[in-house]
Amino acid sequence: MERTLTMGSILKNDERAALVNRLQSLSPSSTRRWGSMDVNGMLKHLRLSALMALGEYSVPSANKRAFQVFPLKHLILYVFPFPKGAPTAPALKVVDATSFEEERAGLLEALERIATGVRDGAGPDHPLFGKLSWREWGVATYKHTDHHLKQFGA
Repeated sequence: MERTLTMGSILKNDERAALVNRLQSLSPSSTRRWGSMDVNGMLKHLRLSALMALGEYSVPSANKRAFQVFPLKHLILYVFPFPKGAPTAPALKVVDATSFEEERAGLLEALERIATGVRDGAGPDHPLFGKLSWREWGVATYKHTDHHLKQFGA
């Protein structure tokens, strides 16, 4: 029996809607299960990451070639879960999040722009994975958002 690999994607309407519902379930008093970000910081971190996916926020390359080639890139994007406490790019570490509602609204708007934008061809470079197609960005954005929603029990 052939196993088909399926991974969530922000480009799929039903999967994006489920993430949006989970984001809407958060409140300013939501508390983390691990890590150091508060809920406002997590929302800004995800917003900056989404702006990076849109090519509107520049994050320097980590220059880790091993993560940019098959099979490691494929395994991280499509197979392995994001580990708790995985390091983040310094440019995505939050120091000054605005209000909860502003950060959530900004994130939701950026996710919608990713979802309704270009779907074929190459997207911006990722600081760890290098060149990503728009479809890979859809998966990476979904997986990253899902990881942080789990961090806050949503």
